[in-house]
Amino acid sequence: MVGIEGLSGVPDPQQGQIAKVRGDRRADTGKQDVRETAAGEGDRVAISSEAKAAVEVMRILQTTREATEARLEKVAAARERIANGEYKNPDVVRKVAERLMKYLA
Repeated sequence: MVGIEGLSGVPDPQQGQIAKVRGDRRADTGKQDVRETAAGEGDRVAISSEAKAAVEVMRILQTTREATEARLEKVAAARERIANGEYKNPDVVRKVAERLMKYLA
């Protein structure tokens, strides 16, 4: 059977031992969440503040894209109503003028 015995001269950790790689990350940044697995085996996941910020930026971008798409649908619907003449009603014209005056006065 073929096997790999370590990478680049670094030996594999012995069974039952935890290999320490580049020191403790919590000591390096101090701004990471560390969570142990439910099994309590000592596995941990560390999420840096930079990763958290990247996720927040991605969430904001997604929300912006969704809002833009919804806005484009509303604009298209309004243009269609204008083309169909729905806004030529005197009551609609008066109501639009009243709303515009809020921004012009």
